[in-house]
Amino acid sequence: MSEPIWLGPRPPTRGEWREMQESIGASPSVYYALEARVEGMVADLVKRPFAISFGSTGDAIEAALDALGATRGSEIIIPALGPASLGAAAVRCGARIRYADVDAKSLTLRAQSASAHINPSTRAIVGVATHGQPAGLEELAALAACNELPLLEIVCGGLGGTIGRDPVGRFGRISVIALGTHESTIGSGGAICVTNEDNLANSLRLMRNLGRAEPKSDWERIGGVRQLERVGLDARMNPMQAALAEVRLRRFDEICSRLDDVFHDYVRRLAMHPDLILPAPCADGTVRWSHFAVRLSERFCRDDRDSILQGLLRHDIAATSVMYVLPLEPAYAHTGEGADYRIAQRAADRLIALPFSTSLAERDIDLVCQTLQVMIERQTILR
Repeated sequence: MSEPIWLGPRPPTRGEWREMQESIGASPSVYYALEARVEGMVADLVKRPFAISFGSTGDAIEAALDALGATRGSEIIIPALGPASLGAAAVRCGARIRYADVDAKSLTLRAQSASAHINPSTRAIVGVATHGQPAGLEELAALAACNELPLLEIVCGGLGGTIGRDPVGRFGRISVIALGTHESTIGSGGAICVTNEDNLANSLRLMRNLGRAEPKSDWERIGGVRQLERVGLDARMNPMQAALAEVRLRRFDEICSRLDDVFHDYVRRLAMHPDLILPAPCADGTVRWSHFAVRLSERFCRDDRDSILQGLLRHDIAATSVMYVLPLEPAYAHTGEGADYRIAQRAADRLIALPFSTSLAERDIDLVCQTLQVMIERQTILR
């Protein structure tokens, strides 16, 4: 093999670099127009009127929790299996965290698990589209509505997916759309918060810009003096992120189609393997996968999984595990309550995220699958 097979996302091509340079321009007003175009494109995809961009997913989640009132003295319910950015933002917001175990098939939080943790102090429920899988978001939205609570929807990949007739990103009172810090459709980093409520949109805009209101003129954009209306974050999306997001959002359908091909190529090659559990489809919707993450069968443990990952890396194939059982991680051990997260832990210990990118050719996928099978057989013998 001439070069490593990386996890992604792929770097910009020469053509994309040229388009990005044209989009960025030289003046502040051009950048603000670019930022607004990216926000508008994502708002159109999820059919919501307000979209606010952030430089990172963690900042977007923290701002969303703040806007929903999840502050000190309140409680929030989040899935035990989730991205690191969720755990960090949840701790920074200061609310007490109630972790709920996930569904064994979809690896997402479902209403039955979340409902057991609702109490008078609960301020918000957080649902995550794990690897792009949206299963459970609709029932979480119904549960939140019945209990007069807001749902924060986090779409770490999955933009363009649906549940029934509704696009993913439409179920939360605020939805955080991650644009890709790993394998994703857009792959530009940053995130977009979308909502139907103008008061929440205003709060998010203040929070992302150090507590300052949006500039109303070129003079304010260049300099000027604007009051700090609240304590906020320095969290605007930078011009390079916005430019790459715009370039790739223009080709969104094409990119999604290519990633679907890669996903199904993996499925065809690995579906009959007795020691692999493949990603489950969404029974009542479509999934725009952000990863191709398989699980080893129950006869393997975490050490086996780690040995297989190391074997893939030795063969220049980048593979990892991208989800964490947050209450069992050292940084968040103080936030857990000693509850049982058995399903989340079993899944996390056996997860392997394989390279997933539009740049993968069929021969690359063949090589990844062949090497994975060899590593599994080798580990079986070593056991």
